[in-house]
Amino acid sequence: MKRRWFLAGLTLSAISASCNTATDNAAEGNEVSAEGEGSQASAQLRRDDKTLVVATTANYPPYEFRQSEGDEDAEGDEAQSLVGFDIDLAKLIAQRLERQIEFVELEFEALIPALMNNEVDMAIAALGPDRNRKQQVDFSNIYYRSRQALVSVDGYLQPRDLSYQTIGIRAGSVQARYAHRIGSEYPNLEIVPYDSMDEMFAALESGSVNGLFVEANIADDALRPYPDFKAQIMPSDQPSGSAIALPKGSSLRREINTILAEIKANGEMDQFIKKWFS
Repeated sequence: MKRRWFLAGLTLSAISASCNTATDNAAEGNEVSAEGEGSQASAQLRRDDKTLVVATTANYPPYEFRQSEGDEDAEGDEAQSLVGFDIDLAKLIAQRLERQIEFVELEFEALIPALMNNEVDMAIAALGPDRNRKQQVDFSNIYYRSRQALVSVDGYLQPRDLSYQTIGIRAGSVQARYAHRIGSEYPNLEIVPYDSMDEMFAALESGSVNGLFVEANIADDALRPYPDFKAQIMPSDQPSGSAIALPKGSSLRREINTILAEIKANGEMDQFIKKWFS
């Protein structure tokens, strides 16, 4: 579902949503499903000092996504693993904290409410620590920085020609904030938020929008199914950052920041970056 916003009325805030969740016990390689609303779902998770409960999405490669294992599960469906840059990072953090890990898959806009309700220990999903989110949750230090790209059919839409154009973005994303920030530079730039990357690319393919803002680091992977789409780095963009979100006052924040500093210093972070973005 899409919602049409003009820059003058654009607001960026987390939307509380009830949704079904699925958990992935990464340490044991098993999957545990937890269906229900809010605290009903979280009550089924192992909330103790030995388990790190991590909220994420599963539709934003190469950060987090489902990858086929080539096998079938008990119901005869193709088995899939939760993988990605953020997933590897979360697993390493859990290992350093000497905890098991459980992943809770949520819609992107349900991540912050889950933290505010103390249903999970942390959320990792290429989250940008903007002003609104900082009022609701705490954030770790930035662990990765990236730039924004403009995607259009055959690259016909140039970054300098965004006035009177319609651009799709993922609702609540770094790109949504970026679009809001540059709105004054381009008269009558219309922003259309979508709930998923699939909806965004379908809109561009159908001609509902003239272009898309996506993270430059994911552009190559995202554009593979669309050979006619081309991405161009926005020249005026400054690198934005991703951070881990935690409930307000979480005691994990200092420990996670220490771990992030250590893995940046010893080269482990560079290995993850090379694995997923090279």
